[in-house]
Amino acid sequence: MVIKNEWEINQLVKAGLYSDPDAVLRSALNALFVLHPEQKLRMVIVAYQSSEISLGKAAELMGVSSAEMKEILQRAGVSIPVGPETADELKKEITAFES
Repeated sequence: MVIKNEWEINQLVKAGLYSDPDAVLRSALNALFVLHPEQKLRMVIVAYQSSEISLGKAAELMGVSSAEMKEILQRAGVSIPVGPETADELKKEITAFES
């Protein structure tokens, strides 16, 4: 991935404002999500729908309980499976929970 603003990122690190380029990116994303919480929600919903994250991870990312996350997903029209349907899905959920 080519970052067009690499110079600015490096200057922020060089000025001692951030410890490394990843810290700059984390800060920028946090600011983006504060200004546009709907973008964070959409990101989490898409990741949940594609089984990249579990319900618990989605709740953690959104800063809500699992029950609240279920309600948020249902209001967004997302179906929520009762549990893993296969052993692979269960392993994926366990791995996501542990990370």
